[in-house]
Amino acid sequence: MAGPLLSLAVTVTSEQHVEFVLRKIVDGLASQPGVALVRIWLLPSVHIPTAWQEGAHYQNEIEHLRLVASAGNPIRSPGEDWSFLQGRFSRFPLNIGKVGQVAADRHPIFIKDFAPQDTWVVRPEWAEREEIRSFAGHPLIFQEELLGVIGLFSRRALDEQEFTWLGLFANHAAVAIANARAFEEVAERQKGEAEVRELASGLEAKIRRLVEANVVGIVMFSLEGAITGANDAFLQMVQYSREDLATGRVVWMDLTPAEWRARDERAITELQTTGVFRPFEKEYFRKDGSRVPVLLGGALFEESGNECVAFSIDLSEQKQAERALRRSEAFLAEGQRLGQTGSYSWRVATGEITWSEQLYRIYEFEIGVPLTLDLIRTRVHPEDLTLYEKMVEQARNGENDFEWHYRLLMADHSVKYLHAVARATRDQNGQLEYIAAIQDVTARRVSEEARDKARSELAHVAKVMSLGTLAASIAHEINQPLSGIVTNAGTCQRMLAAAPPNVDGALETARRTIRDANRASEVITRLRALFSRKETATESLDLNEATREVIALSLSGLQRNQVVVQAELAEHLPLVMGDRVQLQQVILNLLRNAADAMSTIDDRPRELLVRTERAEGNQVRLSVKDAGIGFTPEAADKIFEAFYTTKTDGMGIGLSISRSIIETHQGRLWATQNDGPGSTFSFAIPCALERVADAETRVNRTDTSTGAV
Repeated sequence: MAGPLLSLAVTVTSEQHVEFVLRKIVDGLASQPGVALVRIWLLPSVHIPTAWQEGAHYQNEIEHLRLVASAGNPIRSPGEDWSFLQGRFSRFPLNIGKVGQVAADRHPIFIKDFAPQDTWVVRPEWAEREEIRSFAGHPLIFQEELLGVIGLFSRRALDEQEFTWLGLFANHAAVAIANARAFEEVAERQKGEAEVRELASGLEAKIRRLVEANVVGIVMFSLEGAITGANDAFLQMVQYSREDLATGRVVWMDLTPAEWRARDERAITELQTTGVFRPFEKEYFRKDGSRVPVLLGGALFEESGNECVAFSIDLSEQKQAERALRRSEAFLAEGQRLGQTGSYSWRVATGEITWSEQLYRIYEFEIGVPLTLDLIRTRVHPEDLTLYEKMVEQARNGENDFEWHYRLLMADHSVKYLHAVARATRDQNGQLEYIAAIQDVTARRVSEEARDKARSELAHVAKVMSLGTLAASIAHEINQPLSGIVTNAGTCQRMLAAAPPNVDGALETARRTIRDANRASEVITRLRALFSRKETATESLDLNEATREVIALSLSGLQRNQVVVQAELAEHLPLVMGDRVQLQQVILNLLRNAADAMSTIDDRPRELLVRTERAEGNQVRLSVKDAGIGFTPEAADKIFEAFYTTKTDGMGIGLSISRSIIETHQGRLWATQNDGPGSTFSFAIPCALERVADAETRVNRTDTSTGAV
């Protein structure tokens, strides 16, 4: 074995890479007769190439040996790779096991021949299967530094002389490993120095290019504050020329306002202690005395030097943009306050909710309090909670815009009415986000309720005013059945007093008396309904029938004013959905206005035509056409305005109220000039089935488009 070992020692000593040295050692020893397995473990303090570190799961643990090289010749373990560097025996703590003991004692261990049951064998079944008989472990020591351990397993019994030769070879191997490590360190250092020189050269070129490019202001100065150089960007920033710089008129102290000098002194202290100062904002004086805001940062050229360099970025545009943004935010906040409108964003995936200050005020939450859907829910009116929860669920499952009217119940039990409009968007990560505006419409709602109440009062006034005009008609309508009742009662009395009594005649006159009494009752019932203050009662009704009742009620008065009434009521007219009394009030008002428009007409018949018919869009139309004085083009836009009238004794509220009633019925009231004399006033309202369908559509649309946070 001596000859091959000497040859191998010479070979490995000439290598300059640790990886090659280790590989040649284990491969060379493993090729010797009878050798089964050779392994080398090294301490982490020994330089190991990166590839070997990865293979051995290298870590900086000084007190552990790491397997870095392995080679062998299995004969009864098919499929095993003995060059594998991981596994149970890839890591040994010092003084643990035979390998750890060799390292801890720095003394070799030699077992010439052993039985498989020897306690030192960790895997006796492996030793028996591979016919292992001897083990030699030697420390790898170079100049008193422990590098690691080399272990050899042999299938034949080694003698003392072979063990000694292995020890000498281990010494040569340690020298080869140490030399290769030194070569690699020198090569790495030379490579690092070359990279530093290259980097320095490139960095110098880049710095020169940066200075000359004038992308940012560059200024060179000493720790005492003397400016020794600057690029054009810096000089333009402070409005000095290069001649000013050359003649010494650019002085650091003069450039710095008094309130910033203490901050400059702290920057100089940072330079002296750390070699750099962190960027900070300050201001410079320009040559004309104005100020320029800048971002300033810098460093020493050398750690112990006196020359410094700093970059300076002009922040004028940024500061101007910040001022404009603050002004815009102030305008927005004031606009939201005046308009009682708040805004919010809701990131559905994360649940993050952001409110404007005005929305906090609307909900009466403390500004800045963290927001959750549960917290917002505490303010929603109990009657609107179901709708709120449905909105949240729909918003989470989709990305549709929504609009919602809802109420809040405040801590003092007052109620607020809100109107929310939200737009679904996607953020930069593709996550669903809602951006919305919420307006407090409580004041508008109260105003609308007051307006509706005033309109109701005006409508009642209009009804009562109509009573005076219809007084004669009422008296005539009631007088006829009352006269018949008196006459029939007298006749019945005489028939019963006759001898013998005329019972059959008396019964007939009694029936006529009952008929006339019912007629009078019907007149009174219609009058009470027309002039009562009952709430609106929507029902399906026949517009022709309602029209006939109004004509019958007004006929005496119209005839007394010499008005000839014609009724053209369409057959099979669809029913309409509405309030019978309100619609009759509109018809009555149109009839009365038509009669008034013809009150001064003497040169032609005072003809009044009432017509009903089907209209486009599943509607029913009623028109009242007169032969009166008509209206001027200038009055066309005013006749439906409240308190506008052309009558000397009128209040100007009849047509205004009539239009409100028709619009409440989802209809339209308008006026046109006739081709001949007079004008025609018409209204159209939906048929009963159309009204029901519209109502269902509105309910569904509200149900699917509601929601707010």
